[in-house]
This record gives sequence, C-alpha cells and structure tokens, in this order.
Amino acid sequence: MRGRPRRLGVPAVAVVLALMAGCSVNSTFVYKPGAPVAGSAKLPVKVAVLPFKDGTEDFTKRGSEWNPETLMFNLAKSGIGGQITALTPELWAKAFADDTASSGAFRTARFIYSPSELVDEEFYIEGTVEKAYATVASVEPNRFVIGLRALRRADKKQVWKKEVTRVWNIQKTLYDGCGRVQNQCRVDRYHADTNRVMREMFAEARADLVATLAALSGSPAGEDGLPNAASPGEAPQEKGASSPPAPESAEQTIERILKAK
Repeated sequence: MRGRPRRLGVPAVAVVLALMAGCSVNSTFVYKPGAPVAGSAKLPVKVAVLPFKDGTEDFTKRGSEWNPETLMFNLAKSGIGGQITALTPELWAKAFADDTASSGAFRTARFIYSPSELVDEEFYIEGTVEKAYATVASVEPNRFVIGLRALRRADKKQVWKKEVTRVWNIQKTLYDGCGRVQNQCRVDRYHADTNRVMREMFAEARADLVATLAALSGSPAGEDGLPNAASPGEAPQEKGASSPPAPESAEQTIERILKAK
C-alpha cells in the first residue's frame, strides 16, 4: 500500500509570491482622487504641493518568504512584484495634490517640483513619507504615516503641521471571488484598498488644513469660503443700531489670511 505523498511544507505565501513574479498582470499603481464633498468649506486661496521626502527606514524588504508573518515591504522604496509598484514620495505628493484639487477645498491646487515654480500661490505644502509598510500575511498590519506642513509663500513661515497615520489589516474577504492564484482581480482589489486608505489620510489632512487657514483668517468660512452673510429673511436691525459690516471680497479674505500671525 502506497503511503500519502509527503507535504513539502512550503507556506502558501511563498507559492503566491513565486506565481506573482511570473504572472502577467498590470501591477502599476495609479492613485484615484475622491469626489468633492458637498457642502465642504472652501477657501479662496491657491496652494502648491512640493515633492515629499523619504523618511522611511532603509530597507526594501524585511523578513523571509518562508515565514510570512515576518515579511514586510517598504513601498516608498520598492513595490511588491506582480502586485503593486512603489509608492514613492513623489507619487504621494502628486496624489495629495490631485486629491486636494479634486476636493475643491481651495481655489487651485497643483503639484510643482520646486519653489521656483510658484506663480501666484499663497501657500505651499511640504511632506515626508515616514512609513509606507505593507505586509503579506494578515497577522501583521500595514502602516502608512505621512507628515505634512504648509508654509506661507510671502515669508516662508510655517502656518500648519499635521501627521496622519493609518494602521490596518487586509480584510480576509478582500479577494472573495478572485480565485486563489494571483490575477488581475486580486491586484485591482489590493490597489483599491490602498487607494481607500490614502484617500482617508488625505481627507483628514485637508480638513485640518482648511480649518487652520480659516482660523487664521479671523472669521468662519462660508459656503464660498467667504465670511457668512446675513441669512435671507433675517429680521432687520432696530432703528439707530449700527449696520453690519459689508461682506468681504475674496481678495480681502486672502489678504487677512496672509497677514495673520
């Protein structure tokens, strides 16, 4: 009687990684900005985003394919073969600029390579990718951390600083229906999850930046980024009472923001 074939004891993740290397899939990551948020505060200022710096640890891959619980990739320096290309600091910066422009939170937002490219922006944003670590096994979480700051172009004074962190595990249901072998379906699902996390991080940072700049202006931002005017149908003031100040123009609001200490 023949005995059962002996198992080789190769972890499933090692098989997956081997298949990934030779699989014909499009693993190029492309960031997809979120849609504008209805009713969100808007400021009549222009911002620019400079390339981010790499503040991650000096490794591309840590651990061993034979022990998936220790395997970690530094996406800021290198991608995962057949699954995702690198999320370089420049890609992070361009993604943040695209997301900020798409949000409609500012008059304009764009990516530039150098401060010398600034034209009429009132503020520019610098950033550092502190962690962009991805794991293969679901035991250890993924970790993304970015540090951001905004400077006023006129005097290069820092007016805002923010660190945004996300720590999450890949959901076991993420690849449901895609099959067990690495394929385009699994790659697309992984990219979509990465997009989701980055969008959440950018939204958190952007909301804090808008609130900070609105506070610097000295008055709340209305629907169009201007001070709130009296509501239609508001009761008229009593005779002899002083008239409310006239609504400011966009240019006056910008000037007050720039002069704020």
